[in-house]
Amino acid sequence: MKVLLPVGLVLLVLGCAKKEPVEPPAPSATTAPDTQPAAAPPPATPAPQPTATLPANAPIPASGVLLWLSADDAVASAQGGKVLAWANPLVPSSAAANRPEGLPSVVPNALNGHAVVRFDGTDQMLKTSIDIGPARMPEGTIITVLSSTTADRAPLRKIYGDDNGGYDRAVGLDDRGGDKNFGAFIGSGVSGYWQIAPNTTYVVVDEYSPKELSSWVNGNPALVKTAADWQEDVLPNLYLGGTGTVYSEYWSGDLAEVIVYARKLSEAERRQVEDYLGQKYGVAITRPN
Repeated sequence: MKVLLPVGLVLLVLGCAKKEPVEPPAPSATTAPDTQPAAAPPPATPAPQPTATLPANAPIPASGVLLWLSADDAVASAQGGKVLAWANPLVPSSAAANRPEGLPSVVPNALNGHAVVRFDGTDQMLKTSIDIGPARMPEGTIITVLSSTTADRAPLRKIYGDDNGGYDRAVGLDDRGGDKNFGAFIGSGVSGYWQIAPNTTYVVVDEYSPKELSSWVNGNPALVKTAADWQEDVLPNLYLGGTGTVYSEYWSGDLAEVIVYARKLSEAERRQVEDYLGQKYGVAITRPN
């Protein structure tokens, strides 16, 4: 004989037989997390610097121009004969006084009918808006039209630089360049590359790559693929009339023009720039056959 249980009793029995949900164990302090911490992002690549492409009728190669300053452009903006700002409407970069009390002079009609920016060797220097360090300018070309009032190796004097004390990119008078009084910083010291004479104008081309420097003076090779080891820890600006803010090494003499490319020039392009500047400033450009 079947025994019928009340419906309520059946439900009570089934409910008691149902398993309670099991809570997952709390993770212990020694349990590895399901996901590993995210790796640190790689160092950010420095942003490229703005360059200009010149008009087709420009007298120098058109592409990749970082800086182009002619002293003629500084005449109009000078105040009391002093250079406060130096710019060229064709390029986005410029130069300005590093310190208001250290202003170089601009002298009109000083060189073959053209102006020069004149540094007196005491405390005058200009700061540009470009960076010539190897991180932001691994390859580049710097062309200067310069003269010095002295051939003395000391005190040290530089026509340009971005040196923070580590023999970073800079060139000028130096007593550590062997038998030459004009030398270049190559990361591990100074490489002398020509004997500068006082009160004489030169067209100088310095070609940079990450581990090499080549230079030409008035069309003649002075350094040929000289080994260099510049570090990336440099001053973030190119200075004119000195090495920068660490040792300064103020220039005594004139700077008529400075052109900086964010690339190497071909031989034909380099000769184009040299010939243009030589004709403009009355400098004889001579080359080996």
